[in-house]
Amino acid sequence: MNAMRKPSLAANIGAISLLIFTGNAYCSELDELATTQRLLDQVQLSLDRARTVAAQSDPNNRRRYLFDYKKANEDLNTMRAGIDRYTQPSRAQPLDYGKVSGDYTRGRPLWR
Repeated sequence: MNAMRKPSLAANIGAISLLIFTGNAYCSELDELATTQRLLDQVQLSLDRARTVAAQSDPNNRRRYLFDYKKANEDLNTMRAGIDRYTQPSRAQPLDYGKVSGDYTRGRPLWR
């Protein structure tokens, strides 16, 4: 009997892309971005599982190239931070209009 396989990282990323680009017309942009955040969390968990499996694998059976988990995590964090900045912007700082002159007297034109 075949055991059920967990979805691959590529399948998770494909699902994220599909959901981002084919969102439900009735959902708001913020709802879709919240869904994207949850999917990024799932991708993070999948990456963590893959890292654990790679660390536990037989050193003699390792591949020539290694997956850069650190860079993948940095990219996920960058995406999360960008979505957070968009959905929860920091409070706007008051504008500095400069100093008030305090001099409101003006001379009359001489030609009148």
